[in-house]
Amino acid sequence: MDLQRGLPLLIQQFGALFKKNFLLSWRNKGATFLQLFSSLFFIFLIFCIGKAIRSRFSSSTEYENVFDPKPLVSLPIPPCEDKFYTKLPCFDFVWSGNGSAKIQSIVNRIMTNNPGRPIPSDNLSGNSRLNQL
Repeated sequence: MDLQRGLPLLIQQFGALFKKNFLLSWRNKGATFLQLFSSLFFIFLIFCIGKAIRSRFSSSTEYENVFDPKPLVSLPIPPCEDKFYTKLPCFDFVWSGNGSAKIQSIVNRIMTNNPGRPIPSDNLSGNSRLNQL
């Protein structure tokens, strides 16, 4: 075998290493099979898991745009006297609006439109009572 230089040396080394790797893989057919097909198996497994996750959430609208949502049940603010371990006086609703008329009108609407019962004004804490809290 002659000593070669440049591109013929590269081709000679590539051919020798290719033959060597082919003989090694021929001797270890099981390991070669695992190396070639394990990646395909795991790709198939990831595909199956993705399908299972998509089918699980297919009936959910969690990842979809809902342009006309159905209204949820509006639960009332419960009275604070019905709760355990409360210190009297207790407040059903505490707010801070810095004296804004817009915030005051929102609070008034919450008080009057509370489902089940209107919130009395003595169970409400606003700007004037913040120092008592």
